[in-house]
Amino acid sequence: MEFASSIAENVLDRLASHASQEISLAWGAQLELTKLDNTLSTIKLVLEDAEKKQVRNPLITRWLGNLKDVCHDVDDVLDKLDFQKLRLKVEVDNCGKIKGKVRQFFSRWNPVLFNFRMGHKVKEIRERLVEIDNEKREFGLIEVDKIVEDHHAPQGMHDNERETDSLLEATDVIGRDNDKKQIISHLLNNSDISSEENVYVISILGLGGLGKTTLSKLVYNDRMVEENFQMKMWVCVSENFDIRTLIRGIINAAIGQKCEDESLDLMKKRLQNTFRDRKFLLVLDDVWDTELIGITIEKWNDLKGLLNVGANGSKIIITTRHGSVASLVNPVYMHPLEGLPHKDCISLFIKRAFKRGGEEQRYQHLIEIGEDIVKKCGGVPLAVATVGSMLYLNRERHHWLCVRDDDMWSIGNDNILSALKLSYDALPRHLKPCFAFCSLFPKDYEFNSEMLIPLWMAQGYLKTSKKNEDLDQMGIDYIRQCCSRSLFQVDMDLKTFISFKIHDLLHDLAILVAQVEYSTVNFRPSSAFEMVRHMSISKNDLLGEEAQVPDFMLKSKKLRTIRITRDGEMNQHFVKTCISRFKYMRVLDIGGSPLEELPSSIGSLFHLRFLDLSGNRNIKRLPNSISKLLNMETLSLENCDALEEIPKDIGNLINLRSLTITTQQTYLPKGIRRLTSLQSLSFVGCVNLKSLGEEIQFLNNLRKLAICSCDKLESLPPNMKHMTALDTLGVGDCEKLQLMRSGEGPRGLRSLIIENSSLEALPPWLIEDSADTLQSIYLGGCHNLTALPELIKFTFLEELHIEVCSKLSALLPQGLHCLTELRELKIEGCPELSKSCKRQLKGEEWSKMARQVKITLDDSDDEADNRLADGRIAYLTLRRRR
Repeated sequence: MEFASSIAENVLDRLASHASQEISLAWGAQLELTKLDNTLSTIKLVLEDAEKKQVRNPLITRWLGNLKDVCHDVDDVLDKLDFQKLRLKVEVDNCGKIKGKVRQFFSRWNPVLFNFRMGHKVKEIRERLVEIDNEKREFGLIEVDKIVEDHHAPQGMHDNERETDSLLEATDVIGRDNDKKQIISHLLNNSDISSEENVYVISILGLGGLGKTTLSKLVYNDRMVEENFQMKMWVCVSENFDIRTLIRGIINAAIGQKCEDESLDLMKKRLQNTFRDRKFLLVLDDVWDTELIGITIEKWNDLKGLLNVGANGSKIIITTRHGSVASLVNPVYMHPLEGLPHKDCISLFIKRAFKRGGEEQRYQHLIEIGEDIVKKCGGVPLAVATVGSMLYLNRERHHWLCVRDDDMWSIGNDNILSALKLSYDALPRHLKPCFAFCSLFPKDYEFNSEMLIPLWMAQGYLKTSKKNEDLDQMGIDYIRQCCSRSLFQVDMDLKTFISFKIHDLLHDLAILVAQVEYSTVNFRPSSAFEMVRHMSISKNDLLGEEAQVPDFMLKSKKLRTIRITRDGEMNQHFVKTCISRFKYMRVLDIGGSPLEELPSSIGSLFHLRFLDLSGNRNIKRLPNSISKLLNMETLSLENCDALEEIPKDIGNLINLRSLTITTQQTYLPKGIRRLTSLQSLSFVGCVNLKSLGEEIQFLNNLRKLAICSCDKLESLPPNMKHMTALDTLGVGDCEKLQLMRSGEGPRGLRSLIIENSSLEALPPWLIEDSADTLQSIYLGGCHNLTALPELIKFTFLEELHIEVCSKLSALLPQGLHCLTELRELKIEGCPELSKSCKRQLKGEEWSKMARQVKITLDDSDDEADNRLADGRIAYLTLRRRR
């Protein structure tokens, strides 16, 4: 039972907060809260020892599970107390008078009855906690007055040095040069080609964690491979070898654009038309062999037959950990990937453990211990890299010896999982539940920070003792810490946005440490369902008449998270049952469903912080009771195309931090001005919206404003100069929006995104009010843009991205080399501009700049518009990638 200490610490923090406030509760509940605090504080002293000893004592695991259950109950009680204060705050208007109408809105929260119930509830929980405290004596646990973990960052503190090195480049790969040469030789060798088939297969076979995907990327991006094939596609298959899904994925990868939902027959024809007589390379990464959804000879022959229309010499690379799969596809060459030689493992270990070249020479006594640790990793790069990253910045011999001699190495026969578990155990307490939460998502899921951080926040995982600390930035920091420990694999790392994946074996680890509190598609507990707090539901779970709530789900009485995977198909009955039964929910993710209405009983879920209704295209109205959810932090109504209006009392959601709206409304309700906690506001596909009104200017904490596909919107909100916290503005596909009007722009922007605009020049207010603050500019699909301003004025500019701006053909403005903070210049789909920049690069001043700036110049506009439409770079489309 993992991360019990983290949960206990969070509850103690909340108890301390309540102790410092004046709370009047009947039945001596305040005294009971104080006693409860004291008892839990005593138990916390032995938790570090208990979490270590549970590996060999299942009774301690059960004890920790009971403790976590009680801690969750305490948290629920404290949540009710906080909600009561929020309710009173909403009830009282600016003059301090009670609004009768609002009082009726919350009539069930009678103060006398509430205090009565709370008193009994707190006493009951404290008695359970006393029993748990008495039980701990049976285990001989050692008390620790103060846990000092010199390799951990304290709660709320961030390791800045660790943050700066989270990306893993392909050039950092060690010991796979010979494997790469062998595979490339077979890719380019046509001697195996016969006249019977046009497409041939190469299999890469190996254990999880050996680096099959990394090796494939090395091959895929090699210059000779690039020149040999007309087309290249990369598709991650994982556990689901579904023909429809695969065909769609291959088409998407080929044309750089999302394939709309079509019949299977139409998609097959489109696939063949795309590949006919073209020499291609297709990588099918991570193909599984499972009885239910894995690859079969029939499925493979079906796909191979479709692809055989390609030109002679086309190749498919398949990576798999299953020998049966590697043989079933009938490869012309099978490459068995072996473990790394010890010498290469030591090099990789040193690279991760020390990071600075040559530093290891000062620590030969540690290298000797490291040799023994590396041997235990069995030549698996993932295990070596993860353990090495865990030891980064720790130079104490005692700590390295503890890692070498840890009990985890001797439990079971899986040294790989043992190594990964050691890295998990070494995580700071605040990161452990964050990592475990990722188990709710399927393997090979593409995570991004703007999706994941609000979910962590809803569960209370982001904690700080500092007033007004930026929780979003804290979440970014948490992700970077996991990246630096090799637990996450980064795809993209921008200043305020990170996209990443989790390796299959690390996903297995997340499931392992999350049991039994998390129930996922990959793991359903065989018993103790009452302990489950977080659940993800798949299409297979919902099969049956009217998609009834599964029996195993009904046994979980205190669910905090219900997440329906995007292949799930729920109905009205399912949602109504969930809302009426699971009153402790913090997260309800039912996006992409065919719901026609949301039950009014949604207003009873006062714990709810995160509600995702995006993609529910049939919902016309939302119940006004949704405005009772005062704890709500994130609400997404994106792509709710039929939604006639947002609730009139939405201004009651005074804790709301992120709001995404798609509505048929022409004007916004005035109550939106009361959402003063709002930090991110997005309007997507509001096709009738004519004005954002004057209400927006009162959102004095708003940091991000995104406006996308609002066809009738003509202007930005007036008086944006009053929105002093606004640092990111994104505008895209708003053909009538006039950005050039003087005085309409915000001041002090740090990031600007303009996509698919008719602008001929950048707005004057940008230069006047934000030139000395802008750090990032993205311009995409601005086909009328002919010139840029003198960029020398943008003294703090770090990133400049220009894509598919066809008329921007002149040289970049003079003085670009003077931008001392510039770190990335990217130009794509602008052939003339790229060519002129390449000529400029030969100059002395540009040569100096190129040494410190990552410069990407693409002088080809082939399929550039498709790349832009796919939204792989633009903020407006990245922000909600699912």
